[in-house]
Amino acid sequence: MLLSLFLLISFYTAINCLGERPLFRNTPPTSMQHQQEWPSEKLHSLTRMNRIEMQFIKLIVTACILCSTTLSAQSNRPVGINLSGVSDYSTELVFADAMKQCREWIPFNADGSGPWDTGLDVPLSAGGYPLHVPFDDGVHPPQKLRTLVLWDLPPESFPRGLFRLVVTGKGQVRLRFGANGLYDAPVDTLVPANGGVAIEIERSDSSNPITQIQFVLPGYALSKPIPTFTDEFLRFLDDFECLRFMDWLRTNFSPVSQWGERSVAQYYTQATPKGVAWEYVAELCNETHKDLWINIPHKADDEYIVQLAMLLETSLDPSLKIYLEYSNEVWNSGFSQHHEAASLATSLGFSGTEWERAWKYTAKRSADIFHLFNAVFTDDSRLVHLIPTQAGNAWVSNQLLSFFADSLYNPHGSVAHALTIAPYFGGGVADEIVSRGLVASITPQEIVDRMKQSLANSYMSMLENKAVALKFGLDLNVYEGGQHLVATGANVNIVALTEKLNAANHHPDLQEAYCQYFDHWYENHGGLFMHFSSHGRYSKWGSWGIKETMVDSLNPKYLALKKCVSGKATHTTEKTFPESAVLIYPNPSSNGSFYANARSPIVSLEVFSMTGTAVECRREKRTDYVWQINMAFPGLYIVMINGIARKVYVF
Repeated sequence: MLLSLFLLISFYTAINCLGERPLFRNTPPTSMQHQQEWPSEKLHSLTRMNRIEMQFIKLIVTACILCSTTLSAQSNRPVGINLSGVSDYSTELVFADAMKQCREWIPFNADGSGPWDTGLDVPLSAGGYPLHVPFDDGVHPPQKLRTLVLWDLPPESFPRGLFRLVVTGKGQVRLRFGANGLYDAPVDTLVPANGGVAIEIERSDSSNPITQIQFVLPGYALSKPIPTFTDEFLRFLDDFECLRFMDWLRTNFSPVSQWGERSVAQYYTQATPKGVAWEYVAELCNETHKDLWINIPHKADDEYIVQLAMLLETSLDPSLKIYLEYSNEVWNSGFSQHHEAASLATSLGFSGTEWERAWKYTAKRSADIFHLFNAVFTDDSRLVHLIPTQAGNAWVSNQLLSFFADSLYNPHGSVAHALTIAPYFGGGVADEIVSRGLVASITPQEIVDRMKQSLANSYMSMLENKAVALKFGLDLNVYEGGQHLVATGANVNIVALTEKLNAANHHPDLQEAYCQYFDHWYENHGGLFMHFSSHGRYSKWGSWGIKETMVDSLNPKYLALKKCVSGKATHTTEKTFPESAVLIYPNPSSNGSFYANARSPIVSLEVFSMTGTAVECRREKRTDYVWQINMAFPGLYIVMINGIARKVYVF
């Protein structure tokens, strides 16, 4: 009773104090010269009222967590997956609406003359749709726009059946190539397609322009509402405990530095250089109940980091862990973030060679990220602080951790939890085949044998980095791992070599190599292992996918995961989860949407106001155990799930 009264007072106090005002009215400092203004524990850039408001939110969240008991499963073989980048040509069909992973608009001359892509700028709305078509700037020929969906997929992975084409607004849309037809908008119809489709906007009226196009996959065309993610994608993720979003977020070469530059969920495609919107990252982890591993863009300023922390604090299932990593492989000079981090280090007065400055900046920004996230999160024990390093050079690991321990780069005394590496195997095999003149004669079986022999090098890098991690009191885990059978330099263009490397990645004996690899890791080190990557076609640039397509279920790498990781794993729970227990998250909800998660199948779900009046809301069954609820208005509500009452605050 006392706890219920405490919750009620907390919610109403928050309503009166917060209203609809933003939590942050002042921007945190981003430059080194202002770092002394930040306190050792919490954000000093907030005004007194800002800090009070944040404490109210934290009070609410803490109280809600106290009301729920969550299942915290642990495996003796914890495994995660690096998700492949979202694109129009990806064999990983993430979204039920294929437009969410379509190519960015391609402008072309309205009369059909000229190149496929004129490269001209056509004014777009905030949602990414043209303000009117044809667009005439008075200088160039009038322009139309096209995009590509499900482009160049292998026949076995192309969805079969009728697609649903939905166009909102007034205009005209044409389908070409894998589907054909001219449609006057608005339109909502079913269309057949047998291959990649070009969707062209022939006309969009300026008085009522086209504001949405959907191209919904077969099997979801009649769903109401259309789900965000495909069932096939969600089922694939069942095998994993954690999802790394490095490629989803386009971490490498990221152009994003400010929060306002990020990708947003309302944009017509998520396949842009900005990466997928953070809202979809949170939604996927909530729906699958997987921990998330995120990579912060290397140029992201402090405000970006704080806003991201706030978004995840208020939108993510509070029982999930968040693995925090600064960018991706800043030590690797092959990525622009290496050079740009070194330049940023110079601007702060850091000395040394380019790679030393990149290491120092990695230590500095990692410490900043940990500090800023901890300041926002009510339960910062959910946060796992990672220091990424080069697996093949434990000396670099020692340098990075030494810099991290230095107050010059870590003035707040942030704490790291794990050193994380990428101990691939087979990395030198392809080039050795070329140097020994074996391209014509070597067989896929012999290539796999050479990969097995290379496992010893991977094991040594694990051992050496484990020693460094222990020296600094850290765990060791893997941010990327698996085979690294790819040529370098001019060797990538040897067609016969590529064919044999790809064949080796499908050779049945590779399963045994993977099992040896997994067994060694878990029997000797045991930390979280993030395989690289999920689905992707094999090419001269590598054979990274654990499967090539979503139907490639007999891939030896995937079979090894099933047999030697999932098949050997045992699970324990840290906390019990009674059959009657339910969890509401995010709570409070900042956008009117939240999830109800029950230990037993949800058979009844009702929403009431605080006066006991039934409230209309939109609800969607995600699984037998998880429902999504969308409220039209802010307020304090009682949600009854299987007869169990839970309070939720929507603002």
